Amino acid sequence: MATLHNQLVLSGHVIKPPRLTRSPAGIRHLHLIVEHSSEQLEAGLPRRSYVRIAVVLSGDDVNRWDTELTVGSAVQVSGFLNRHEDSNGLAKLVLHAQQLVKI
Repeated sequence: MATLHNQLVLSGHVIKPPRLTRSPAGIRHLHLIVEHSSEQLEAGLPRRSYVRIAVVLSGDDVNRWDTELTVGSAVQVSGFLNRHEDSNGLAKLVLHAQQLVKI
């Protein structure tokens, strides 16, 4: 069986105040919205790239980032993508941060 990969690295800026929640199991989650804008090469031609994605950081790292991240903070997030449904049943992709670095 082939190894399946789901890994994303994205840098950008926090554009909304981070929101702290706690799961029924007591795990703390920090929710961010990260915006990325750049120019990438595609087929040898420049292409404008714009991404706005929800990011969730869970566990012990939340304590550190809860007070350190603010709107405008530049970050690099590494993690995996997962599908989440909102209360209306609409699906969206969320980046689950395994590593977060302020840049």
